Amino acid sequence: MTRFDINLIAGATVALSVHAAIVPAHADPFMDGVKAEVVKFAGPQADWRGPTSAPKPDPGKLIVYMSTDEQNDASREWGQAIQEAGAKIGWKVVIVDGHGTPVGWQQGLNQAIALKADGIVTNADAASLKEIIKDANDKGIVVVGIHATAFPGPQPDVGLFVNIQQDPRDIGRAQADWIIENSNGKARVVVTSHCEYAIACAKAHATEARIKECPDCKVLEFNSSPIAEVAQRQSPLVTAWVQKYGVPLYITSVADYTADYQIPALRAGGVDPKDVIIVSADGNKSAYERIRAGGQYQLVTASEPYKMQGYQAIDELNRAFHKMPPSGFVQSPYLVTPQNIHAEGGDRNTFIPSNNYEQHYLSLWGVKG
Repeated sequence: MTRFDINLIAGATVALSVHAAIVPAHADPFMDGVKAEVVKFAGPQADWRGPTSAPKPDPGKLIVYMSTDEQNDASREWGQAIQEAGAKIGWKVVIVDGHGTPVGWQQGLNQAIALKADGIVTNADAASLKEIIKDANDKGIVVVGIHATAFPGPQPDVGLFVNIQQDPRDIGRAQADWIIENSNGKARVVVTSHCEYAIACAKAHATEARIKECPDCKVLEFNSSPIAEVAQRQSPLVTAWVQKYGVPLYITSVADYTADYQIPALRAGGVDPKDVIIVSADGNKSAYERIRAGGQYQLVTASEPYKMQGYQAIDELNRAFHKMPPSGFVQSPYLVTPQNIHAEGGDRNTFIPSNNYEQHYLSLWGVKG
């Protein structure tokens, strides 16, 4: 080799090094986008995005909250918040327990109608109760849903003035983004759902779709099983997934209630918490406790602002009573992680946005806090 050849090779090497310094080899627009979304979903929730005006409520209204199941943290907390907000404007709120079954929900709604309520709030699946809701509407009763359909906003097809919730597609995407970032874009995922609920199915399919956008991630299975059978099904299912797919493994669920039954099976099987990571949703107390403790498999929940949604339900009913349209307010998802477990109400095991929502609503209604 001549000296010219050596110099040529050296020159090429120098040029290559300069180019590499200008354009980093690790640049990845997809992963950069994922990381930016995780920062947004897990960051402070201090800005008020809700309504800025509302009619003054008329006192003396009777509201019935028909809970799907008072044994469920979310169902119970919504009812407590609706009662609290209603009392501040002179409304009576009665809570009826649907006991976790479609038959119980039907009976609960019929009871609300028999009480001649001015308004009904329910977190039961509205599509399955369409005829009873129509009966309520025909009797002049306003019905507001919380997690009652797949998506937020007005739902005239099933008789709801409005449905209050975060957008499940955003929740599912937020769950997936965290998994993708945590796995450095290499996640192997089992996605679980309870597709008897439209919202649960929409949430899980959004997770599935986002994971599939990740070039080196893989959705191993999409599993839907009835939430009423969680206690019987989840333990053998989790055991089967670990045996079939091996580890490391991510398991998503649309509700922390599901994770409550997945985790004991993993613990009994001697699975290392570092090898199977659960990412769930709703923000139940049990989820906060697991995330705070560490080493309990679950590292994330997409938490719902239950109390704020209860106040929103009262606000939406008030708008309906005054023949006004819904407020249009939809809260974005919030990811609770080991890094932010004490923020935004985390010290109380629930998501309480730092946006001063209670005072905002009281001011809208002309009530002193």
